[in-house]
Amino acid sequence: MDRYKGAVYTALSAIIFGFTPIFARLAYDGGANGITVTFLRAALSLPILYVILRMKKVPVAVNEREFKSLALVGILGSALTTITLYASYSFISVGMATTIHFIYPVLTALSCILFFKERIDKWKALALILATAGVLFFMDRSSSAAFIGIVLAVVSGFAYAFYVVGVDKTGLKDMYYFKLSFYLCICTGASAGLFGLATGSLTLFEMTPLAWFYSFLVSIFVSIGALALFQLGIRYIGASTAGILSTLEPITSVILGVLILHEELSWAKLAGCILIILGILLITVSQARSPLLKEIHVEPVEETE
Repeated sequence: MDRYKGAVYTALSAIIFGFTPIFARLAYDGGANGITVTFLRAALSLPILYVILRMKKVPVAVNEREFKSLALVGILGSALTTITLYASYSFISVGMATTIHFIYPVLTALSCILFFKERIDKWKALALILATAGVLFFMDRSSSAAFIGIVLAVVSGFAYAFYVVGVDKTGLKDMYYFKLSFYLCICTGASAGLFGLATGSLTLFEMTPLAWFYSFLVSIFVSIGALALFQLGIRYIGASTAGILSTLEPITSVILGVLILHEELSWAKLAGCILIILGILLITVSQARSPLLKEIHVEPVEETE
């Protein structure tokens, strides 16, 4: 029964994650952009996360070591991931962007191979080849905008791989989940806000009420819903199985992008999606057999009563 619940939680998490890019893209039609939605996703979550921490009686204070780790992972991992991923939606379809971003498990494995001396086996090598080939299928040399979007989505994958490894290696994985989310939202919101003010790309006062509503949905669905469900899924079925079920995320984004946003899905792009998802599945299977990679996950921390 627990494994069934875990599978349901993880699947729901992946579907919600896959749905939120649609809300973000709809917010763009009402005057928002990647920087603004990133800022609002973080800022609108903070009061709710703070109330949760107070209700759970979780201390909000952090020590100096935790502060430095949070700043590093929060800015170069969480903030950079969200800013580049949401910015890519302005140049390429949300389905394409989400699928390319989802190469992060492959990039995490590559990081372990390069920096932590993890041995590469045939499955990891094949996964890297498939993921790279999948990204190449998306390349459109006739469109500079598409190239920019693809680069942004790839950077978001690298940034999220840094986040995953960083949370594990700095010890932040032992921090209570909602407390970690609270501080990551501060880092992400501050980074996006300062960047938006410096570049004039923060469009809070140009947004329609509907764009604000979609931005609020992105914030609540991701920070409070999808991430919490994913943590519960890991608790019941383990990180490896949860990783396999998470491939529902790019599939959801591709399908909903076509159905709701009427995005084009060519045979080449479909082939790219399939290759990347196959690469993700291969690296997840290989990961289950690798002690080092198996550790690189944000495991849930027991709740404080």
